[in-house]
Amino acid sequence: MVNVWINKNEEDFNRGNLPNEKFYFFNLLSEKNKSNVKTDIEQLWRRFGAKNLSGINEDFLIIATSIFCADKKISRKLSTDNWTRDIKLYIPVLEIEKWNLVKERLETTIGFLSGDKWSFEFRPTTSRFRADKEVKNNVLTPNKYDSVSLFSGGLDSFCGALSLSKNNNSTLFIGFREYTLLTKRQKDLFNAIDNSNSEVENELILFNVNPYAPTFSNEAMQKLEGESTSRSRSLLFIAGAISVASIIGKDVPVYIPENGFIGVNVPLTDSRAGSCSTRTTHPIFLNNLNEIFKEVGIKNSISNFYWDKTKGEILEEHKDNPMFNLKAKETLSCSHPCLSRYDRKKSDRIVTPCNCGYCFPCLIRRASFIKIGVDETEYNHLYELGSEFIYDYNNLQGRASDLKALLFSIKRYIENRDDSDYIRALLLRQGNLENVELDGYERVYRASMEELITMIHQIDNGLLDYVGIKGAEVSG
Repeated sequence: MVNVWINKNEEDFNRGNLPNEKFYFFNLLSEKNKSNVKTDIEQLWRRFGAKNLSGINEDFLIIATSIFCADKKISRKLSTDNWTRDIKLYIPVLEIEKWNLVKERLETTIGFLSGDKWSFEFRPTTSRFRADKEVKNNVLTPNKYDSVSLFSGGLDSFCGALSLSKNNNSTLFIGFREYTLLTKRQKDLFNAIDNSNSEVENELILFNVNPYAPTFSNEAMQKLEGESTSRSRSLLFIAGAISVASIIGKDVPVYIPENGFIGVNVPLTDSRAGSCSTRTTHPIFLNNLNEIFKEVGIKNSISNFYWDKTKGEILEEHKDNPMFNLKAKETLSCSHPCLSRYDRKKSDRIVTPCNCGYCFPCLIRRASFIKIGVDETEYNHLYELGSEFIYDYNNLQGRASDLKALLFSIKRYIENRDDSDYIRALLLRQGNLENVELDGYERVYRASMEELITMIHQIDNGLLDYVGIKGAEVSG
């Protein structure tokens, strides 16, 4: 087990109550120069002229920030299976009785999200985070907005923003600024949507949490290497949105627009059953988190209004929208949009952020655009994704691995197309679903797989030969 202690105020530096164990320390203090967690989360309330959030909402934001810091800096290589970590977080909270009531459910919920074993030890504090300043100029007026929505710069969140604007929702959009390269793209996409519909009041707030290397209690402890997967990023994203919604009003909804195929997250192969795939909008995660909110007294709830649609169906809704046709190609679906994952030659000029074209999210993106008949995205892969790509990169991890996994998933689907019980069993591997959810996700899963088969046929019919399938056609 890795023990992580979160310092929220100067008193914590005394560490008089610390158990006699080895600890890593993250200093999340009001004094920025004393913190090894660099963040501007205080703007989430200062933009509205508030000095702080309510106690319970501040707690949730600090909890989510603490989880993100540990997730980001503790390598999965430390675990026995090179994936599942055992992490215990010691977190200061204002409403300790409420959080202790939901502690076990919260541990299970976060474990479902990240694929790790989490333990939380809450301790009481009266210290408020950066409540020493009140902004009075150019503040936002809360009652101008009737909804909050996550805005990542991705295709689904872009379409979600178009849907909200079309329905005349005045929306406060929240974006997480993890990479500087993404910031300009997020702002450009938001400004395009905002300028196209002057009848509604929209705003975008971007915030950041950047943990540096933690300090440790014993010099013999190893320095942490860091971790690239960061599955808890979405929890922090949600916490920021919930924080803002709590200021706007207790009944203001928070939306996470994402297609249902990604949401239900059926692993492509049995070896991908872990947390390599996102579970942010899986109904088990969303339902559990909403139940926790109710129990601790957080009045806002989160939902995904695209849960019963494929990515291609979402695009079909907007294909006649001039703003969609102008800007959709600039959205980012790639799993690593700011990293160069390509073979470089002197003549290559790859500009990030970009869509690589061959990771799993990019493949779903390509299939969705094929459904509407046009894709103007500039994918930065160096070779077409035909059978030559598979064989040339057969032994290179990360280059053709997602395409190969997708082909095996298509093979599994084609072999069991007519077996509804088998399809439903796949959908239930990660946990139970309500009957309405199961019906909806079965339809979405089937329709999404058909979109992917259509894409494979368009790229190269020979790709299915790789997994021993010949002559497979799109169903219906």
